[in-house]
Amino acid sequence: MTGTVWIVLIEDRHADVEALPFSSEERAIEVARASAPDDAESVAGEELTDSMRKDGWVFFLPYGSEGDCVRVVRRTMDREGPS
Repeated sequence: MTGTVWIVLIEDRHADVEALPFSSEERAIEVARASAPDDAESVAGEELTDSMRKDGWVFFLPYGSEGDCVRVVRRTMDREGPS
């Protein structure tokens, strides 16, 4: 079985990093937005660097002054694990 998954990574310096898998990009971004403070501003897809896009980033939402952020990355799953 192969397929694409989108992982929401919530990095809060006062808690463990959370990784939440989703089967759709839209749902992953919706959850990512909802997990950040209301005043956070996302970095739109066209503002992601080439390196970020190459690494599979599709959404990035930094917040706070300590590097807290939430992001969505695209990954492919297959029988051998993530790639």
